[in-house]
Amino acid sequence: MSDVLTVVPLPAPMRQAIAAAETLDSLATVVQELVENALDAGASRIHLHWRPSAWHLEVTDNGEGIRWADLTQVALPYTSSKLPLSGELADITTLGFRGQALHSLAQMAQLTICTRHREAETGWQVSYDAQGQVRSQRPLGMAVGTRVIAEQLFQDWPQRQQGVNPKQVQRRLQEIALCFPQVAWHLLKDGKRWHHWPAVASLGDRLLQLLPKIHPQDLRQMSDAQIELVLALPDCHHRPHPDWLGVAVNGRWVELHSDPSWQQVILEAFGRGLPRQRFPLCIAHLHLPPAAIDWSAAPQKRTIYLREPEQWQALLVERIGQLLASPTVPTTSYHLLKAAEPPGRYRTLLSPSPSPQSALKVVGQLHNTYIIVEHAEGIWLIEQHIAHERVLYEQIETDWQVVELEQPVLVDSLTETQVQRLQEWGLAIAPFGVQVWAVRSVPALLRDRPDVVAALIELSQGADLTAAKVAVACRSAIRNGTPLTLAEMQTLVDQWYRCRQPHTCPHGRPICLQLQESSLARFFRRHWVVGKSHGL
Repeated sequence: MSDVLTVVPLPAPMRQAIAAAETLDSLATVVQELVENALDAGASRIHLHWRPSAWHLEVTDNGEGIRWADLTQVALPYTSSKLPLSGELADITTLGFRGQALHSLAQMAQLTICTRHREAETGWQVSYDAQGQVRSQRPLGMAVGTRVIAEQLFQDWPQRQQGVNPKQVQRRLQEIALCFPQVAWHLLKDGKRWHHWPAVASLGDRLLQLLPKIHPQDLRQMSDAQIELVLALPDCHHRPHPDWLGVAVNGRWVELHSDPSWQQVILEAFGRGLPRQRFPLCIAHLHLPPAAIDWSAAPQKRTIYLREPEQWQALLVERIGQLLASPTVPTTSYHLLKAAEPPGRYRTLLSPSPSPQSALKVVGQLHNTYIIVEHAEGIWLIEQHIAHERVLYEQIETDWQVVELEQPVLVDSLTETQVQRLQEWGLAIAPFGVQVWAVRSVPALLRDRPDVVAALIELSQGADLTAAKVAVACRSAIRNGTPLTLAEMQTLVDQWYRCRQPHTCPHGRPICLQLQESSLARFFRRHWVVGKSHGL
């Protein structure tokens, strides 16, 4: 037997090359690492200049800078100034901590750092070789802060140059900027202004910078010690893709390992308030204890694990519910009457909603379809069918009741899958001949309906129990075209007013159209007649 070892340690250069390839897998990751270093240094302004054709990247910040004594260490492998006193990963509070980013960048580019520490009288410009060793250094006059320059980036990795996507870089910067709204960002591309996001006060304000077509009053936001949350009301804004549906944790936009997924948790929290195949705009920034986070799932720290994720998911669902129901009134306001504005400038705006104590007084019914409601700020038109559908759906969600029939109903032409669904949802159904089934219990709302057989067939075609509940609520709701008394309409409006999610029906349709008193006054030009008429 040979004594020659076949399993040997990897050479240090190979280990470092592997680590570099994993740490900086794309230009977006390079940008992220440099920007996170700036944020860890306490920067309030970040200036990024990217020259794609020259593969040149500069990131400048006004943070506290790097001490001269540390400049010989910063680009060496596994060196960091961010270790907690305990030396434990569970106590990490900074964005960076692996001590690998600058060393990896030195291997993938020509790295130069210009910096002046806040306690120093002058700055330094230091260039590094591929091993992270100082190649040259000289004093440099500059303001307090740091500029990291990466030239000929990925020069030995042409495949990574070919795969660069400017939109990916932009998106990564947007995600970081959302987590740090108090930081000002100035981004250049080939010497021209690319983006400029001044410092703002909140996550919602930053989102409005990134998505300027959204009206500020279409958003709801809240913030406390554990979570910052901003969302668009589902009757005002929804999207064809889940591109603005995400979660950040302690300053970093992440993907979280969990079952169910966080995206699914957020979608379910909207309570069937969106149209089919549409997604909400909802961003949550969780501020969690370091010990609750496991950052070791991926080298880029984009995928993480949370300890007890159910606790934080429940918190998120609770906060989303509070924003959707607070205030407990619909918030879509279409300013249709804008006679004072020129054509082409009409916009859908959100008016301030009255407080929960505001009275909603039903004054009539239009076309046996729309309930006319008077309130302190104008009038509302509420479509009676979908308002009642929302009320019934939330009642069914709270208490799904299946009741026995005095006489079973016979249903034919059901597939095995349809029969199985009905049984899973608690209905008593059994064969009663060839391709005929006897149904002995039904959802409570369907018990007295003359079209109960058609309702059961529709119910069996639902994809899941939630879809079945929507079908029951829709079929059981008051039909448009049905005349109602003032008392009946007032009862319906009061019930709808108290819904958890009054903005849309379970299919995602807006329920209420608001006409503001200010819009009515503008249309009738009431301000023209002040002092000239007694009809004020």
